[in-house]
Amino acid sequence: MTTRSKKLTQHEIQQAFADGPGAQVPVILTLDELATLARVHTKTLCEWVAKGPLDGAFRKRGKRLLFWRDRAIDILFNGKEWQDG
Repeated sequence: MTTRSKKLTQHEIQQAFADGPGAQVPVILTLDELATLARVHTKTLCEWVAKGPLDGAFRKRGKRLLFWRDRAIDILFNGKEWQDG
C-alpha cells in the first residue's frame, strides 16, 4: 500500500495537535492561520474554497473565513479531490 492510498484517521489528526507545538494551534483557524499551517498561499485557499474542495471545513462570517482545523486537515489529506485517479 502506498502512502497516497492510506488515509489519516481522526485519531492521527487529533494526536498531531495533542502535544508539543501542535497543542498551541487553535481549533478554529483564520484564513492566514490555515495557510501557514498547510504551507500554502492564502490565494490558493481562497481558490479551493471557491471551487469547493474545502466544503464542510469552513464558514463565512461577513468577509472572514473561519476553518475547523481538524476538518480542513482531514480534507487536505483524505479528500477525494486530492487523490490521483
